[in-house]
Amino acid sequence: MKVIGFTGNYGMEDSVPQSYLMADSSILYTGRPFFLPDFARQFVATPTIVVRTGRLGKCIAPKFAHRYWDAFTAGFAVRAIQGDDDSLAALDRAFDGAAIVGEWVEASHVEDMMHEPVEVTIDGTVVSSHCLADMNPLPLADMLARVSIRCSVKMGDMLFTGNAGEEKTLTAGTRLAASIGGRQVLDVKVRL
Repeated sequence: MKVIGFTGNYGMEDSVPQSYLMADSSILYTGRPFFLPDFARQFVATPTIVVRTGRLGKCIAPKFAHRYWDAFTAGFAVRAIQGDDDSLAALDRAFDGAAIVGEWVEASHVEDMMHEPVEVTIDGTVVSSHCLADMNPLPLADMLARVSIRCSVKMGDMLFTGNAGEEKTLTAGTRLAASIGGRQVLDVKVRL
């Protein structure tokens, strides 16, 4: 299983989304606390919409991409702020717990996955309200097509589709939550 993330991409027309890889040990499912690691001075979380692939594919044409995703949820991509040390920069997004993922909503259980509202809150304040149709400049079908050119897409792979809101600094006691269509899918508390 692969976890592939993208930066930018929600209403950021001038930006070019950049991709990054996360380890499968980076996944932290809802209900479990996120423990602030001690290897960096600061950690920031960015809300995102996460899409799960449901079949094997390679070199997928954008017009067929919808056949390859089977579920989606809200999530947070957590990044370590290291300061001046860039020697381990690739790991700043790939540490254990860096990919916070909510409960999956099956695409077949909603009328239109692309327009289903995803609302993300931090400490009870709404920080993001988007849907997959808001992805700009790289729509989901094009994103999956680009990924599949470079590597096979397999069942269970996750795409963190971009920054669906601003980065927020994490501190002990912060509560990360999200809902899809009014149903809560994510609730994570940050701890030391």
